[in-house]
Amino acid sequence: MGRLMQRAVPLKNSPTVANPTLAALLHELNQPLTAILSNAQAAQCCLSDSLAHGSSGPPELQDILADIVADDKKAVAIIKRLTQAIKDAEDE
Repeated sequence: MGRLMQRAVPLKNSPTVANPTLAALLHELNQPLTAILSNAQAAQCCLSDSLAHGSSGPPELQDILADIVADDKKAVAIIKRLTQAIKDAEDE
């Protein structure tokens, strides 16, 4: 279990007013992460199309975009786990 998830566990003992605030924050964080992922994936498609048509770009650009996509997906997974921890705490 990651550090952020370990921090989410005490939510079960916190006042219920904190949960909606945290849930709203997680939702707000998810919005820009979705945009980042979409933009990075669009850039990957553009780069792939350029390479397919003989254009060359910086060789490390594909790796950079892959790192952005991977890091974004990790952040989204953390948010999903935190959101689930909140839901689980509310169910108890």
